[in-house]
Amino acid sequence: MIHTRVLDCGLTVLVEPITSVESCSIHWLTPAGTAYDPVERMGISTILSEMLLRGAGGRDSRQLSEDMDRIGLERDSGISQRHAWLVGSALGKHLETSLALFTDVIRAAELPEASLGACQSLAEQSIESLEDEPQHEVMLHVRRRHNRAPFNRSNYGYLDVIQNLSMQEVRSAWQQGFVPGGSLLGLAGNVDPDAVIRRLEGLLAGWSGSRKEPEAIEDAKGGKGHLMRESAQLHLGMGWAGPGSEHEDSILERLAVRILGGSSSGRLFTEVRQRRSLCYSVSAAYRGRREEGVVSLYAGTTPERAAETLAICEQEIDRMQEGVDQEEFDRAKVGLRGSTVFGGERMPARAAALVNDQYTLGEARSMEERLAEIDQVDLDQLNAYLSRRTPSDRTIVAVGPEPPGEGFEAEEPLCRAVSV
Repeated sequence: MIHTRVLDCGLTVLVEPITSVESCSIHWLTPAGTAYDPVERMGISTILSEMLLRGAGGRDSRQLSEDMDRIGLERDSGISQRHAWLVGSALGKHLETSLALFTDVIRAAELPEASLGACQSLAEQSIESLEDEPQHEVMLHVRRRHNRAPFNRSNYGYLDVIQNLSMQEVRSAWQQGFVPGGSLLGLAGNVDPDAVIRRLEGLLAGWSGSRKEPEAIEDAKGGKGHLMRESAQLHLGMGWAGPGSEHEDSILERLAVRILGGSSSGRLFTEVRQRRSLCYSVSAAYRGRREEGVVSLYAGTTPERAAETLAICEQEIDRMQEGVDQEEFDRAKVGLRGSTVFGGERMPARAAALVNDQYTLGEARSMEERLAEIDQVDLDQLNAYLSRRTPSDRTIVAVGPEPPGEGFEAEEPLCRAVSV
């Protein structure tokens, strides 16, 4: 059973007790993601996320690490488009201590100025390493073209902003974004819901504030882009619209995309890689978001085979409208059930699912509810959906020595310098 409680301070807490495990995972979201950065100061949230665990509650970075290590608290922090996140896992008997330490990070981060230079250096290294991760890079370019601003930003920021960032900007971002209103806390594992709620009410007494959610400020660019890169490989990324996570068609889209390219038995892998040997990697994925979903596709190939690879991928996307057969459908359902169960057996994934469901759907779902949603779909439903599925404009980006066809615009570098 999932327990949902809004604390006196305004924080929404979701707790799923699981008695079969000894650990408990924590997933804490605050409204401080990249979408909140001023349009020409993209990179503030990047540095803030890097500085979060560098001291809190009067402890310096070393003391905070030692206190967390003493109870075996595994932890990490980062940002997404809408949230900054702080996650961790510990034995259930150390959960209250873990929450006290995390509360200090959320409410009393030290953000030491002496660490700014090191954090800037790490952020610069991450930007420089992008060329070594072309699959990741091309999909970030797809996101920038396909999504509406400010939800099209990467987590890397602008290089020149990172280099001249001030501590005042970082601290201001923390003060504005690390507030209870709009924050979500998910706990999954060996946890007593009533006891942990009482403890949190005490820890968070006096915490206040809220933040208005960011809104889309312009239409998506879309179209086709090419980023010049001297390489023996060419990386193709694609994005197109799908149903939002709250839409009744979301589960149908998940099954459809799994058949298209969610596994090595998918149509893309079979047609593009196995039968034609056009690429060494190809896959598709669907992500349901609160307002709208997005389907993405990646293919890694050579410049000589890129145009045909793109053509066959688009052919297979279009062919989905004709429907799927029983064998494909059954295989997709088994695979989706399996990934749901495997994810549910990992407490970090379970805690993340709680807050993600709450944010996108307005309520958290148990693993049993997720499985029931899959089981209720039949082949006729899926094929009826595919037949009425309206094709949307596809955003396409290529990273390599030359574009795979006509109509590709020059793509700007992802972390370009901007005038300030």
